[in-house]
Amino acid sequence: MKSILLKSIIIFSLMYFLTGCSSTPKRLDFAEDMVADSGELTPYELEKSAKRLANSIAEYFKKNPNKDGIFVALLPTKNNTSEDIPVKVFDNTLVDELLKHKIYTVRTENRKQSLKEIEFSMTGLTENELSIGKMKSPNYFIKTDIDENIYSSGGDKIVEQVINIELREVTTQLVKWSDRVKYRKKAVSSGGVGW
Repeated sequence: MKSILLKSIIIFSLMYFLTGCSSTPKRLDFAEDMVADSGELTPYELEKSAKRLANSIAEYFKKNPNKDGIFVALLPTKNNTSEDIPVKVFDNTLVDELLKHKIYTVRTENRKQSLKEIEFSMTGLTENELSIGKMKSPNYFIKTDIDENIYSSGGDKIVEQVINIELREVTTQLVKWSDRVKYRKKAVSSGGVGW
């Protein structure tokens, strides 16, 4: 009887220990496509979209080369959805992918800082003087908006989020290329903003 009780205690202790360990956080595979309960775009989907769109932009420039080089400036991505979407994930991936195709991004937001550093280097107080007139100006702007539509279909709440992107020529403001990626998901009724 004592041995049965002792074996039971040992088995229950082992089960408790094993189930306790199994509830600890597990590392997830970042390459796995996960869907948010709220229907919002995940970082994986943003990266995947940015890669596809960057490749599409590169294809446009293969067919329409620019003899002066290709320099783009990213306008801040606008999130027009009810969700807190990490747009920086999209922007950073887009820059990385464009760079692989030798499409360079001009960071226009840092110009004042650069001009101050060039001016300081011209005082003679630095080891090397920076040359004036080497800054690049973008010849294209990339504008991205993320929009959403929420509707019901067959009693299910559907969220559709669309990443719209345009390539605009700086001098004419003509849209030279545009594309979009759509994600349509069934949202869990208890999740998401506004549900």
